[in-house]
Parts: sequence; C-alpha cells; structure tokens
Amino acid sequence: MNFSRKRPATRLRLVIALGVTTGLAVTGCASASDSSSGGAATSAATSAAGTLPSALVDAAVAAAKTASGGIQFGGEINILGVTSGDEAKALTDAMAPFTTATGTKINYTGSQDWSTVLATGIASNNVPDIVDAQGAGTALTYAKQGLFLPLNSILGDTLKANYSQGLLDAVTVNGDTYGIWGETDAFMVWYNTKTYTGPTKPASYDELNTWATTQAATGVAPWCMALEAGPGSGFRAESWVENMFLKMYGPEKLAAWANGTLPFNSPEVKAAFQRYADVAGSKTMVNGGPQTVVSTSFLNYTTGMFSSPQQCQLSLWGNYAVGLTTSTYPNVQVPGDMNFFTVPGATPAADTAQNTAGHVLSALKSKDSPTVEAFMKYWASSDAQSLIAASGRWSVGNKNVALASYPNATMKASADLLNNASTIVIGPTGTMPTAVVAAWDKANIAIAQDPSTLDAQLDAIQALVPAN
Repeated sequence: MNFSRKRPATRLRLVIALGVTTGLAVTGCASASDSSSGGAATSAATSAAGTLPSALVDAAVAAAKTASGGIQFGGEINILGVTSGDEAKALTDAMAPFTTATGTKINYTGSQDWSTVLATGIASNNVPDIVDAQGAGTALTYAKQGLFLPLNSILGDTLKANYSQGLLDAVTVNGDTYGIWGETDAFMVWYNTKTYTGPTKPASYDELNTWATTQAATGVAPWCMALEAGPGSGFRAESWVENMFLKMYGPEKLAAWANGTLPFNSPEVKAAFQRYADVAGSKTMVNGGPQTVVSTSFLNYTTGMFSSPQQCQLSLWGNYAVGLTTSTYPNVQVPGDMNFFTVPGATPAADTAQNTAGHVLSALKSKDSPTVEAFMKYWASSDAQSLIAASGRWSVGNKNVALASYPNATMKASADLLNNASTIVIGPTGTMPTAVVAAWDKANIAIAQDPSTLDAQLDAIQALVPAN
C-alpha cells in the first residue's frame, strides 16, 4: 500500500509483492456491514462473540468525541499492522467509533510482512500515519532513531492510569513513551474438554510431559502446532519457547534474556529451546510430525483438537486461540468445549508470573497532526479497549477495562491471568530488534526440521543481538 495521497503503480506492485494481505477501511460507523459500504452510523459492531454491546460502542463514540474535542476532522488515517482476516475486522470495529465521532476514515492494512513494508516505506519516505506493531521492539527501535512520536505530552496521565508500569517500561525510551498496548496476550495450554485425557492441573512440566509421552504412543499426538505464515513463518513458536523459559527460570531471568544480558546460546535459553525441539522435531509428539507443522498455516494451530478424527490434544498458545478456533469450528462452545490451564512453574515466582506479548500502536513523527493525536488519545482510553475485549478474541493491556466487557468466562479468566499476575514480563520477542526476531523465527522452522542444528541456530541468532 502506498501511504501518500498519490499511488504510483510501481510502489503498489512492490508492496503487493511484499505480502500485504488485508486492507480494511473504516468509514463512518461502528456497524460491520456499514463499515464497508459507507452507511449511516449505528451503535453496534459484529465480533467473534456476535454483536458488540451497544452501550460499549456508545461509550467508545463518546470517548472519541472527547479525544477529538468534538472536532469533525474528516480526511483519513492510514494504519499498517500485522493483523488480517477476521481478526483485523474485530480490530477495525474497535476503531470505527473514532470515524463515527470525527468523520475520519481509518484505512487499516495488515500484512505478516509488516516490518519489511515499514522499513521499505521509511527508506522511500512513504510511511503510514500509525503502525500497529507486533510487540514493543518496533517502538523501541524507531523511537531511538527519532522516527516515532513521543506520547507523554499528548496523553498526559492517561497511560499511567490505564497501564501497568511493566507494560509502559517496555515502550519507553529516555523517559518518553512511544506506544499504546492494545491486544495483550496471556499464554496458556488449551485443550478440548470433551476429549483431553491428561492432567488439567499438572503440578510440574514433568508430569505433563510424562502424560504426553504416553499419549504419543496412541497415534494421536499430544501437542498441536502449526507454523507456516509466509515471510513470518515460525513466529508462532516464539511464545512456546518464551513461556517455557519463564516457567523454568522465572521472571528475572526472562527479563535478562529480553534485555540482552542473558545470551541466546546460554544454557538456560538452550534448555527452553530444547523443550521446543523435543516436541516440534518429533514425529509423534506433534500433529503430523515436523514437516506438517512447518507447512500448515498458523491459523490452524489449534484446529487439530476439534478435527475428525482428532489429530492432537493440547496447544500452548495465546488467548487469541478462542477466536481463531471458533472461526474454523463455529459450533465450539467456550468454555464448554474449550478451556485452558497454565504452564506449571518450577518455583512460586515462576508459577505466578506472566509473560505477555501483543500489539503496540505507535505514530510516525513525520505524520503528526491533530487527527493522529486525537486517535492516539482515543486508543489509549478504556472505552476503546473495551471493544477489543468484547470481541472475544483477545485480552487487553488496559487494566481499567472491566471483566464484564469480555463475552465469556474463559476470556474473563484469561484477562485475570494478567490482572492478577505477580509480575508481568515482556519477553525478548517484544524487545529485541526486528532482525533478531526474524532470525529466531527462521530458526524455529530449522530446529523443527532438524533438532540437531539447535546449537548452531542459537549461535547465529546471538550474533545479531546488539552489544549492551
């Protein structure tokens, strides 16, 4: 997508080649049907949970009017992000009240290769107004280069009032905050309540792994996994490794890994990757074996739990698993058919800590305008974030979003994991430079295909980590 007002054909072809997968325009209403047709404003939007509650939508429109000072800006805002398909639709539904309040069209373009699109755009001076990035690393990288807009003076005390210090620290450079957390993921082990035969409250990973080894011999794999995502293939295994590491070594060690003081080729990090290799690189521990895992779309990460015949029983994934699973199997009821437990920790501190990832919204400094600043104020509000929660696809980082906003008990419980965590830690995928994370993703594929390359893969990733 070309983010300037003119659209040269050469640039458009380049971005299509880079893999833009979704372009959604939000045009003046909060209704899913009207948002694509430019119809009259309404106070409802569709979601994974059905129709968003009109009271929440109305509150979000009021919040957008407050953020904009009641001004009808008109015009448009271009947002580049990672989200596509039904998930992008849920996200743009939460943005629609801003259009209703201000008359500003929101153009959201989603791509699994969003980071390359952004880097190419920066090099050619063709950038979006706002970036919906995966993790905090993008905000940190471009903030240090002076390319992202500092938000402290724009948002005042809103961020401190609505977000935990741990989340704010992750997007702060030299005292200035550069990003707003939206969808914020907790991670857990999902299972089909009707077919799962293992422990739902394992006291240790060893207990869970003992069951998994026995289960593997039955012909139905214990673990579900799918890693194909075009240029981003392998990224869905990041959370598998990070969460295993957290539960093995605790939040302080995970923070050390995230800030670069604990290297990728350290014994601790290698041990977490070894757990991943033991599953993803096995012909019996994961559905279909390694080649199936690396060639199956990540959108099908959990679907093997509900396929007929069943292919696998467990999935370590984020709370977004609910929305993606029910998109494929709409008859799956939550929590009746699908529920979760957490990865057991080796120590009390590890057991109650939560690793989180998610999306961070940042504005390009060169695109600063009253309209962009108003949108950032809106997005930081609890009313805007309540619509994301109500979609039933994610939990949110905004701590003032009421649990009642979530559409089912499972998503409420997922949000509670973050709300009640003793410590919230951002893992290295949320803090490391894009090049490091991209190398990690490629390594995830290589390790699944050949676990014997583990040491070489970790050495190669570490070589890209900037010196402290």
